[in-house]
Amino acid sequence: MTLIVGIRCTDGVVVGTDSAMTFGSGQDFHTIEQPLRQKIDIIGDRVIVAGTGQFGLGQRFVDIVKRHWTKKELRTDNIVDVGRILAKSAVEDFASTKVAQGSYGALVALPCGQEAELVGFCNFQPEVKTKDYWYASMGSGQLVADPLLGFMRTAFWGDEPPNRQDGIFAATMVLKLGCEMAPEGVAEPIQMAVLSLDRDNKGKLSARRLEEGELDEHRGNVEDAIKYFGKYRNILHDRSAPKPPDAPSD
Repeated sequence: MTLIVGIRCTDGVVVGTDSAMTFGSGQDFHTIEQPLRQKIDIIGDRVIVAGTGQFGLGQRFVDIVKRHWTKKELRTDNIVDVGRILAKSAVEDFASTKVAQGSYGALVALPCGQEAELVGFCNFQPEVKTKDYWYASMGSGQLVADPLLGFMRTAFWGDEPPNRQDGIFAATMVLKLGCEMAPEGVAEPIQMAVLSLDRDNKGKLSARRLEEGELDEHRGNVEDAIKYFGKYRNILHDRSAPKPPDAPSD
């Protein structure tokens, strides 16, 4: 059980997760919850994979992505083809051990041509995120995360994707509140990775994990934003307070 969030930004892709790992012998039987140090995989410093579902299936899917990337079979300008290749390989691999449909889902961020792309795999039907439909969440916390993402669009984004910094802020807020409100199986600390132009400005899209200091800065921004929003009740109280009577005229 988990919560993953992906945002396709104007200058990259942001992928974030919680850190909970649930033990048990199936979706309906859980024993304990433990922290998982890394729920995001980075392949070849270029590809980000975050999954939800059975841990072993995640290992197999990461291996599939790694194999196709190493063989340069994902180096195409057609992101739909990339989604199709990965979905076909995963479906065939999972079918070989009779995996039930819906046991695993994933978000994958990778370079395609000159673009940083985000592809969602729900029931392994690939869905490419676009400039008109640029965010997604998956996992047991999705029922909480989707409304929060919708709120972020209404309050901050409008009809245009955010830049990367705003995307990190939004993902941090959604994950933080999701960890606080989701009924079970979702817990901090937040983990996050970005796909963007490298820091050497060589024009190469590369993937990296955000360091704790960077995440701390955005956690602070989220806390400040929530406090600022809370102050609006003072305005409401001022508006609803009875108005003093007009001074009598001479």
